[in-house]
Amino acid sequence: MCVSLSILVYLYTEEQAACECGRHQCHIMSSPAKIAETQPVKNNTVAPTCLLSMSGQLQEGHRAERVQHSRDLRVIEAYRERCKTQEITNMLSQAITTKHTLYATLGTAEFFEFVLKNPFNVSQTVTIECDDPELSVIVKSEEWRYFKDLTKTLTPLEEEMFHLKESTLTPQVYLRPKESVHIPFKYQTFICGHNFPLQDTKSLKISRSPQMAQKHLSNTIQTKSIKVLFRGEDKKPLAICQVDVEPTPHVVDQTFRFYHPELTFLKKAIRLPAAWDDTADGSATLHVRCSDPNVICHTTSLVINQLYPPTPLQTTAVVEDSSAAKDGTNVLQILSLELEPPQAGDPWLASPAQIWQVYVHYLQRMDLSCVCGTLSWHSLVLHGTQAIRRVKCYTSHPLELQVDPDEVFALPAQGVQDIRVGLRAVRPGSRFFYLNVVDVDTRQLVASWLLCITCRQPVISKAFEINVPVDGGKGSNKKISFTNPYSSSRIFNLRTDRPDLLQFKEEQFQIGGGELYTIGLRFAPSQNPGMEEILIFINDKQDKNEDTYCVRVQYR
Repeated sequence: MCVSLSILVYLYTEEQAACECGRHQCHIMSSPAKIAETQPVKNNTVAPTCLLSMSGQLQEGHRAERVQHSRDLRVIEAYRERCKTQEITNMLSQAITTKHTLYATLGTAEFFEFVLKNPFNVSQTVTIECDDPELSVIVKSEEWRYFKDLTKTLTPLEEEMFHLKESTLTPQVYLRPKESVHIPFKYQTFICGHNFPLQDTKSLKISRSPQMAQKHLSNTIQTKSIKVLFRGEDKKPLAICQVDVEPTPHVVDQTFRFYHPELTFLKKAIRLPAAWDDTADGSATLHVRCSDPNVICHTTSLVINQLYPPTPLQTTAVVEDSSAAKDGTNVLQILSLELEPPQAGDPWLASPAQIWQVYVHYLQRMDLSCVCGTLSWHSLVLHGTQAIRRVKCYTSHPLELQVDPDEVFALPAQGVQDIRVGLRAVRPGSRFFYLNVVDVDTRQLVASWLLCITCRQPVISKAFEINVPVDGGKGSNKKISFTNPYSSSRIFNLRTDRPDLLQFKEEQFQIGGGELYTIGLRFAPSQNPGMEEILIFINDKQDKNEDTYCVRVQYR
């Protein structure tokens, strides 16, 4: 209606203007007010075109929205059709599922029985399927009887009830119509999971909250669910047993800690006392299992005498690269060893006699070579963590290993710090030293090195033989001479490899060029006669070895 009205007004205005133009042409041409009145009416002719365009766009938008809704409805309908079968199957499975909860401990066998009933009026050969190797069916009647006596279970026991399938060795049981039987199960795990968070400042702040502490605990000991399917001859399940395993903490009888360089094999032998002596000849059969399948461990008998036959436990472990640890943190691999009792006490190995916890530290290896009594300096590179830290270095042999800096220092974030290690070994041969960098604020280990020391025997310039009486409490004073081989005055330091037996009157002295100096020696008393070899190192001001004396002390 609005569009038609605008057109009529426009035609009438043009017609009136043409009529008036013939009579008052000069008046119309000279009347700007009349032109101004007719101009807005002409401009209104654009409005119908804009309204038609907007109406078309709205119709196209509604049409596209309806198409999208139809497509979404078809997708939802297809999804429901696909999930309908699965949902119905799940509902039917829940109707035939029986839940059983086990509170399992590492190495200890948990025994329970499941009542299986044939719901049909015909006989069925039921196949028992379980995909978890830690849960198994007890097919031997002797083992079944042993666990029933152990747990005081008063249920019927049937001999030779199970048949093993030839191809897969899956247990099968024959059921008559409407018959019910007790199926014995045994759950025993040797897997022990441990979780160590990274030792950095961020993880430390997070772990202080009780919620995160509970989360870390749940990650360490996890609950798992196992399903056992009882399938009939038509391959359809007759019953389902869902076993929920709740791990419980185990008791650790002994703890061992080994430090070993990376990318090498670790082989250790641990001697056991004469225990579990139940057999007639005094020997006991022990079985050992490890929580890590990559570790090879076994027991061998080593009879020393008839009264004390110890048994060593030999373990072989592969130690991997420690570079997998982030921020220089050492990774710990925990191996739980279960020592099973002898055959006479527990023929089916239902519970471990002892549980050992073995810590294997992966350490960065650094080979150092030196001469006995000589101080040599080496450099190590310490990488910073995500935050700045106040750290300090600690050594396993502070008398032979020096560290610079030896006080608390600031380790910059994501930076590099040079650590100088001064080595003065006093005994020849190969040994292991340990160097640890510890955060003094959080008491956390930041970095660790395993120093493989190879020490060479120095050249002995003089040898002395001294007799010391064994007089029960009194020491002995002796003197030896030393000549300065240089033409100028020098300062010399005295060291020894046996500070427990020998002390010097002066540990540092200065003599002129070519002069003779008398070294005063004080020998500690000894209660037992014998001979000891003591090395005396004469070093310069920089602790470089100048001469080495060997003193053979005969205690009489």
